[in-house]
Amino acid sequence: MQSRKKIMIIDCDQKITDSIKTYFEQYEFEVIIQSDIPGLEESIKTHKPEIILLDIVLPDINGLDIFRKIQKETEIPIIILTARGDEIDKVIGLELGAHDYVTKPFSYRELMARIRNILTRTFTSNKIENKTKKALIYHNVVIMPDKRVLRIDDKEIDLTKTEFEILFLLASNPNTTFSREELIKAISDKNFAIVDRSIDMHISHLRTKLTVDNNQYCSIKTVWGTGYRFEVVNE
Repeated sequence: MQSRKKIMIIDCDQKITDSIKTYFEQYEFEVIIQSDIPGLEESIKTHKPEIILLDIVLPDINGLDIFRKIQKETEIPIIILTARGDEIDKVIGLELGAHDYVTKPFSYRELMARIRNILTRTFTSNKIENKTKKALIYHNVVIMPDKRVLRIDDKEIDLTKTEFEILFLLASNPNTTFSREELIKAISDKNFAIVDRSIDMHISHLRTKLTVDNNQYCSIKTVWGTGYRFEVVNE
């Protein structure tokens, strides 16, 4: 008998969580409801969910902070749940690396289709892909795809998933210029949602993070009118 896929719901709205649990457990899913935020980390370790549904509007805490913490410590795909009409939370969540978002109220049938799609297309394939990539080492800078970690002089630098994918692509092709469109296409192919002009924002963040401890060996240069490239000094 095929094991049931585990979904964790991080939401304090009991009416919604109970109804999702009732619907999804008719099918091939096991649903874990997590409303205890302080116990979240231990619960994830214990239950090992295949996917997480996260409401970013939580009492007394910013759901995006929870998102960042989960993302930093695990590779579990996350779907953002939100009741807000404002697009900014959806955009921020997607740019941070969420796999999808659903606005309340939503169709359970549609939500199930999105979950199945993510599990089929990204969960296993991304893990295999990252394990087959080798670390990139440029002087004191180490980029490790298996852990999605940037290390400079043995100091680990936090990156979002989107930032890491952009950095790894550029650093894998030093001195090669990529246009915004090429970067968007490359990252979108990995199921990360990117908004056109947000590439500039991600590049700006990466530049700041690459200058930790006055690192001068690697940098991301702007090629005016064309795009961006990764440059290594004295390599």
